[in-house]
Amino acid sequence: MATYVIGDVHGQYDALLRLLEKIRYREGRDALWFVGDLVNRGPKSLEVLRYVGALGEQCKVVLGNHDFSLLVQAVGDPAVRRNKTTAAVLAADDGPALIDRMRGWPLMVVDPVRRVIMSHAGVYPGWTLATAEVLAQEVTAAMTGENGTRFLLAVYRDEPSCWSENLGTMARRRFAVNAFTRMRYLTGKGCLDLAAKMSPEEAPKALVPWYERRRAEGFRHLFGHWAALGLRVEKDWACLDGGAAWNGELVAFDLDRWAVVARVKVA
Repeated sequence: MATYVIGDVHGQYDALLRLLEKIRYREGRDALWFVGDLVNRGPKSLEVLRYVGALGEQCKVVLGNHDFSLLVQAVGDPAVRRNKTTAAVLAADDGPALIDRMRGWPLMVVDPVRRVIMSHAGVYPGWTLATAEVLAQEVTAAMTGENGTRFLLAVYRDEPSCWSENLGTMARRRFAVNAFTRMRYLTGKGCLDLAAKMSPEEAPKALVPWYERRRAEGFRHLFGHWAALGLRVEKDWACLDGGAAWNGELVAFDLDRWAVVARVKVA
């Protein structure tokens, strides 16, 4: 049995099927992990959600920032703009069931045997792994609880950009959502710079890629989110964003071999 990690899909359903055919994926034998951002940009977000939702227990998905945006749209936040693909999800007969399933997607997956962490954007370097796990669980519990709608309407903000143990409950959860789903760069003081999206080679010297300060604790990190960084595989981390959102590539990564095993061009 193989475990394949799939990069940011962004509604590219046809490319996803071609990629799975290329790796000869067989449901029930192989496991699929997704680094988030299953929706938006591409033409078939609804089909992607239906397919992934039917995969069963051997599928693991973490929430990306575009997935989180869809959850906020679903509870009626007027400040979040809809596009055709997310509108199709919300208008579908099975849309509410798909949204409910997405609310249960975690912000991070930890495999203690393989010593691997998967999250959409990364894990904030100022946290221990234990702190990151607690925060991720808090957010999931808040989204799936009886006040989940109120939480989603309140949490979707840019601030605070700096972490402190003294943050209030909502502020710490806002920071956690942004770190797990939107982080790329840190300032010299360790705060999130959510506006910077360029490649590390083009970034101002005052900004540091989060992975250069990461607290490894013996774990390797898998993430996506960063199209300008692109597909990069290092000894202790791998970015699997092949740019499918921008007509680039969709990527399959073999977790046990720690290697990219297939790439398909988005048509």
